[in-house]
Amino acid sequence: MKNLFGFCFLFCFWLTSAASAEEKAPTLVAPSPAQVQDTATKNGWWTVGLETANNASFFGRNTAQQYPYVAASLTYTHTSGLFISAMSYQLFNTEDFIDETDVSAGYSFKIGNRFDGLVSYSRFFFGPNTPLVKSVTSNAATASGTLDWKYLLTGVTASYIFGGSSDLFTVLDNSRYIPLQNLWKGKNPVGIDPKFSIIAGTQEFAQTHTVETQNKKKGLGTVLDPLNPIGNGNGKGNGNGGTTTTTTTTTSKRFKVLNYSITVPLVFSLYNVDIEPAYRFALPVNRLEGDESKAQSYASLNLSYTF
Repeated sequence: MKNLFGFCFLFCFWLTSAASAEEKAPTLVAPSPAQVQDTATKNGWWTVGLETANNASFFGRNTAQQYPYVAASLTYTHTSGLFISAMSYQLFNTEDFIDETDVSAGYSFKIGNRFDGLVSYSRFFFGPNTPLVKSVTSNAATASGTLDWKYLLTGVTASYIFGGSSDLFTVLDNSRYIPLQNLWKGKNPVGIDPKFSIIAGTQEFAQTHTVETQNKKKGLGTVLDPLNPIGNGNGKGNGNGGTTTTTTTTTSKRFKVLNYSITVPLVFSLYNVDIEPAYRFALPVNRLEGDESKAQSYASLNLSYTF
């Protein structure tokens, strides 16, 4: 019942926001030429989104149990490039109605005709019973750049995650949009945007060192070391007091590749709505002991309306 009610609530929220809009405007990520023309005289635009997928992940890591989710988002973008957004997630088969809410603010910009940049700060809020891997942290500072060099669209993103734990992650993307509407002379933009991604980041390693020290005591009989009385002394009167074992554990962070993935989305625009079903296969590597992440297929659907 919780899943059905939550999905209906978020879906109705998206439909209500879409129905109240009066004019088409460009999206923050990839506006079409027609959308840019429609918003040439505006100071900014709103984007309402709805997203659903068969599982959640965080920089290539996931839980052993799958958690399908639905998420609603609302973003305002000013023509200067400043933006603010909020996104709430509801996971199926969990106790909390809202499992996560992210609030972000940032600035997007262009350098020339081929480079797009973005800097942002995000704050994460989690339900008390959330099972998400992401819940170990609460903040993210992100910078990204995308270069269109004709043959590929290459993007690099660096995120510093902090609060509870701190880590640095980088994502390298290579993609190329392939239009398909000419195949059947369609009027609405449609195409595929295959993307190959490599995620790298820091991991915390624990190293244990054990040192045995021989205790030498003068005199006859058994001599006990008050700091390590167990196992001291051999009782032979030769002055050997036994050994002391010292164990120390140190932790360090190493930067390694964490995940490889390939994503194939179908990008389709229909009047005021952008529709993007996608398939993604992710392969985690260099897993630490206790990491339950495994190779997995993801199916997702994104809907967005901009006004």
